[in-house]
Amino acid sequence: MAQNTENFFENNLFRFGSCSCDCVEDIIHTAPGKPEKRVLKIQAVPTDTIHFAFAAGDVGLVRLGTKGALIEKNILGNLISIKSGDTAELFSFFKRNGFFFNVSSTEYEEIDGALIFELISRIRATVELMSALTAIRRDYDRILHLTLYLLLSEPIALDLPSLKTPYTTCKHPFLEKIKNASNLPVVDRGQESFDKYTYSICDTIYSPIYELDINDYNDIVGGYMKSKIGSDNPYFKNLTLLYCNGIYEDLRLREIIDFLFHYQYDVGIIKAIDYENGIEYFTAPDRDNFDKPLKDALIKVAQIVLGEEVNANLDGIHPQYDAVKMSPSWNIDTLMAALYFSIFYMTQSELYRRCANPNCGVYFLVRTTSTRKRYCSDECRNRFQQHKHRQKKRSELERLE
Repeated sequence: MAQNTENFFENNLFRFGSCSCDCVEDIIHTAPGKPEKRVLKIQAVPTDTIHFAFAAGDVGLVRLGTKGALIEKNILGNLISIKSGDTAELFSFFKRNGFFFNVSSTEYEEIDGALIFELISRIRATVELMSALTAIRRDYDRILHLTLYLLLSEPIALDLPSLKTPYTTCKHPFLEKIKNASNLPVVDRGQESFDKYTYSICDTIYSPIYELDINDYNDIVGGYMKSKIGSDNPYFKNLTLLYCNGIYEDLRLREIIDFLFHYQYDVGIIKAIDYENGIEYFTAPDRDNFDKPLKDALIKVAQIVLGEEVNANLDGIHPQYDAVKMSPSWNIDTLMAALYFSIFYMTQSELYRRCANPNCGVYFLVRTTSTRKRYCSDECRNRFQQHKHRQKKRSELERLE
C-alpha cells in the first residue's frame, strides 16, 4: 500500500529508474521419465516506468511513485523472501520492480528458471552471511555453511541477448587455484623432512609451522588413505596439494587454503554442499575438533568471501556529484547493482532476520542488539500464536476422544 510521503528521500544515496516486466513460463518436457524444464520469458514494458531510491536504515532500497511517494520498501528483503520454485511470487516481484538487468522491450528473452532461483539463493546467502557475522551470538555452523556454499559453488552465468557480456556471479580466485593445484611444482623440503617424517608448512592457523605427516600426504595424493573416508576425493587431493605446495599465494588466499585443509583433515571431508541441504560429509564429522583456532579462522575466511561476493557486483555503480544539491550521489545502472549496493550499505548495527512464523518466511531488518524481535510484524506473530493455540486445542480434543 502506498504511503503518503511525497518527495521521499530527497537526500537519498541514489535514485535510478527502470521499467516493469511482462513474465510468462514455458514448461518443456524433454523426454519420457526425465524432469521437465521450466523456461522463464521476460520482456520489459517501457510504458510502465519504475523509480527506486535508497537510504541506509530499516527501509533500504525502495520503490517510489511518480511524485516521490513510497510504494514498496525493503526491496532486497522482499526478493530473498521468495521461496525457491515459487514462480508466481517471482513474476509478481519482476512485474512490480523489473528484472535484474535491462531486457528487450520488443521480444521475450528466455532464461532457465532454475538459474534464477539459484541466483536468488546466492543473494540470500550473501545477506544471511553478513547478518550471521554481525549477530551477537555467532552460529558457527551456519557461518560455515553459507561461506562454503558461496566459495565452492560454481559461478552462475546469465547470457541474455540484451546484455553486452553475460552476467556471472562472483568467481572466487580460490576455485581457479584448486582446479590447477596439480600443476604446482612440488616444494623440495630436503632430507630433513624425511628424517622427521613430516613436511613443515608455514601455517596461518597453527602458526608458525604445522607438521604434516609425510605418509598422510602421500596417501591422500595417491588416493589410497583408508583411515579417512573420502580422502580419495579429487577435490580433497587438490586441496592437500595446494596446502603443501601453494607457498607463494597471498595471505588472504592462504587463510582460505589453510582453513579448508585443516577443517577437512581434522573435522570432516566434504562430499557436497548446496544452499537448501547444507553440507554433506563422507562420514560423520568430528565436531570436537572444530576448535577455537579453526572458528577464528572461519570468521576471517567468511569476511574474505563476503567481500569478494559484494565487490564483484559493484561494477555497475559509479560516484557522481549533484551540482544542484551540491552533494555526492551514486549512478546505478541495474536493479542487480542496486540490490548489492543495499548489501554493501548494511551496517554492523543492523541485520536481516527471517520471520519465526514458518508460514511466513519474510526477511526483515532489525538492530543487531535486538534478540527478542522474531516476527516481521505483530500481526504475523499473533497469527502464528493463534495457529499454535488451535493446534494445541485440537491435540487435546484428539486425546480425549
